[in-house]
Amino acid sequence: MGFNCCFLRFGMRSMCASLAVLLSACAPVPLDQPKAVTQAAIAPVSSELKQAAATITANGNPSQSALILLVEGNEALGARLRLIERAEHTLDLQYFLFKPDLAGALVAQALLDAADRGVRVRFLVDDIFTTVPDTSLGLLDVHPNIEVRVFNPVLRPGPKSLGLLAEFSRANRRMHNKLFVVDGAVAIIGGRNIADEYFQIQTDTDFADFELLAMGPVLTELEQAFDLFWNDGWAVPIASLRERPSAEELQSARAALTRALIPARDTYEAAVNAPHFTRLSTGEAPVFRARTRLVVDPPEKLKTPVRGGPRLVAEDLLTSITNATESVVLISPYFVPEDYGARLFADLARRGVEVRIITNSVGSTNHAYVHAGYRRHREDLLRAGVKLHEIRPDALQASGRLPRDNEIGLVMHTKLAVIDRDEVFIGSLNFDPRSIKLNTEIGVFAKGRDFAGFMHDEIERQLGTFTYRLTLSKSGALQWHYDFPKAPTVTDSEPGVTFWNSLVIGVTELLDIELQL
Repeated sequence: MGFNCCFLRFGMRSMCASLAVLLSACAPVPLDQPKAVTQAAIAPVSSELKQAAATITANGNPSQSALILLVEGNEALGARLRLIERAEHTLDLQYFLFKPDLAGALVAQALLDAADRGVRVRFLVDDIFTTVPDTSLGLLDVHPNIEVRVFNPVLRPGPKSLGLLAEFSRANRRMHNKLFVVDGAVAIIGGRNIADEYFQIQTDTDFADFELLAMGPVLTELEQAFDLFWNDGWAVPIASLRERPSAEELQSARAALTRALIPARDTYEAAVNAPHFTRLSTGEAPVFRARTRLVVDPPEKLKTPVRGGPRLVAEDLLTSITNATESVVLISPYFVPEDYGARLFADLARRGVEVRIITNSVGSTNHAYVHAGYRRHREDLLRAGVKLHEIRPDALQASGRLPRDNEIGLVMHTKLAVIDRDEVFIGSLNFDPRSIKLNTEIGVFAKGRDFAGFMHDEIERQLGTFTYRLTLSKSGALQWHYDFPKAPTVTDSEPGVTFWNSLVIGVTELLDIELQL
């Protein structure tokens, strides 16, 4: 026992000494340093995208925004690539994560080509989960028309995990926003990041997500929201974090990127020629009009103690939900309501509001530990009359959309709410403590019965295909019903449970870290 304690103390001292040596080699993070302040530029009326947006919005109320659904990952990638290719003046991108995979490469090449045409590109990425290396971000930044900034960066050089540990209280607060604005005319807002799994590319997991392509009055608010973060002191130019590459290095890297993307031509063509765009051009795909209101958490949320920070997006959504009189449909991939949220939904159901919550099952979630903060509320919510649905990970196979031997699993990543068939919320907010209390988020509230009614009915129509419906048996035990007409089933055993995800969930419950979920 004594030997073990001595060994442990020695190991801890050695680890701390190693950590100190590593940290001594790291440069301080240059937060709040002077830098150029830029604003969203107003594109001329002659801009092709401005004219197209004006044509689409012309037939509606000028106070309403035009909204187009982006449901499939393939069409979401195609929309981005098409818009980048048509950009004439400005491109503003803000993302929580950016990966060095095929989707990332296609977007990077398109941005470089747009910059060659004289388009001003501003690219803001959060640091922790962005895996594109600083060298690659720096190469993008070398182009005279592209500027890259990293939000809330951790210590450099060294692994980000080390920086996270070294400055946990700051580094644990992240910019979770997702925003894409072109020429001040068209924007994409929703839940997707820039990575293959969000765009149905070469992955064994289909991330089911949802976005809006928006035009009209909401664009002014979206540009202001981007500027708010872009000019914040925690948005650090990548050139301040690493040595600036040369123009020759960029030229060499672009040549290598072009060669590397030759085999990806089919992926590119499939995205930009997705049938969705044909349906839009022929009028078969719907264009909705609604009064929109943008809500964004200010960067100050990340700099304020958790108990006192502004939570504008979550508070507005909670207010809308609390005031519901008819129905609430909430879709959240990570549903951790805590006790106050569980009481809210239970009280709504008890006073006659139809409450339906759709989240990932233990088998479909990509973060099993989050399930620990959800499952403890299930029975109480069901007893109160709340309707719970969990994504079936093999729903594509069970419903016949894919062959049985296909191994692509379904993970739901949509952040959406429909309230009283009159208002829709879409944005980056998960209904969990991390989104509500720790990170910054962005979301659009769209009010209009045509749009909200369509979304409500479409969700209801697809529930039987993609989800388990949870109930309580007479003995009070949980049951999972799959209501697909051709293959209805019911089970008393939680689907998708494995030794490993059960272990992760159990350990998470023991650690009592619900705020971090």
